[in-house]
Amino acid sequence: MRLFEDSLEPPAWAAGAFVGGYFDPASGRQFLVARPAAQPELWAAYIEGAWLSYRQHGVESAVDYGHVSDGKSTSLFVAAVEHDGRVVGGARVQGPYARAEQAYALREWAGREGTNALRAQIAGRIDQGVVEVKAVWADNSAPLHKELTTAMSRVFVHALALSKARYAFCTAASHAVPRWQSSGGVVSADVASVAYPDDRYQTLVLWWDRQSVFRSISNEQGRAILRESDQLFKRSSPVWHSVA
Repeated sequence: MRLFEDSLEPPAWAAGAFVGGYFDPASGRQFLVARPAAQPELWAAYIEGAWLSYRQHGVESAVDYGHVSDGKSTSLFVAAVEHDGRVVGGARVQGPYARAEQAYALREWAGREGTNALRAQIAGRIDQGVVEVKAVWADNSAPLHKELTTAMSRVFVHALALSKARYAFCTAASHAVPRWQSSGGVVSADVASVAYPDDRYQTLVLWWDRQSVFRSISNEQGRAILRESDQLFKRSSPVWHSVA
């Protein structure tokens, strides 16, 4: 099977400016990194896909669509794209933050146990750069779904490099924690979990430290991150790959 063949025209939104991009051979997807204002059609496909994905589980409120759909609160976003241009996953990045109160995660805790510890963790890292990764999703019906979600876990590390921040964090339901740990995420032991978006889920905080992220990941994940980083930072625009 060939993906991104020479005869296949890239989608219409591929003509604009990108921050960068890379190809993941395991999942067979192109990962495109852009700013919402620079790629409005791609952004719309990503954020609508996120809302639909979360809606399948009845937690679409966590996407905060009404407040984030204009893209103004998003510094960068990543879209996982099929060869036909369909977006099948992605994530968005907020920050680097200037103050802890900018973090959306504080709304998720909403003054409950763990709020003060979370605020202190963010504030204590601000000077070295903190970004928050939100609305991570992957299409459950997409082929090679496991490979796709594994590739999505590496987005956190790329977000650190792209934003030049030392720290990234996200909030995740307990069932998703092992997936994010595979790319170096560390669960905060000091921030109590909360029921969010509802009582079906126990949500925790995970941190990525740019200086130590490679210490706890597999060689396979490490090699993939380096391979993708090479594409991401050495190419001015995404390359449409062909694979046998």
